[in-house]
Amino acid sequence: MFTSVGSGPTAGLAAVLAAAALTLTVGAPAATATPQVPAGTSGTAVVPVREGNFFIALPRQGFRTGTVQFRIKNVGWHRHALSIAGPGVHSTSALIPPGGRASLTVTLKHGRYMLWCPVDHHRQRGMWTWIWAR
Repeated sequence: MFTSVGSGPTAGLAAVLAAAALTLTVGAPAATATPQVPAGTSGTAVVPVREGNFFIALPRQGFRTGTVQFRIKNVGWHRHALSIAGPGVHSTSALIPPGGRASLTVTLKHGRYMLWCPVDHHRQRGMWTWIWAR
């Protein structure tokens, strides 16, 4: 199963490569593009959102209709918030200080929704995106 690593100039390199491969395989969290549904929450999809210096990052743009909880993390230097508007929805999260977190729960119907940061002129500086619910 394991190959013996000898001594010499390549032994150190082999050990480093093996450790890196193990870290990538075991230690790194798995990336997922599918919203998670925690146990006991009657079908609420949990979607991580990162807001930073004039960007909004989501794991994907398309979602199923139903209840979605956006869990927002501010990774930037400015305060942010998250607004969403679309069919039957117009909601805004609390203000999020740098390094802070907030959540915003909405019910998505079939259609297109705009997400943006309503703070100052952040939307005009590129902090907006579209999502779709089907």
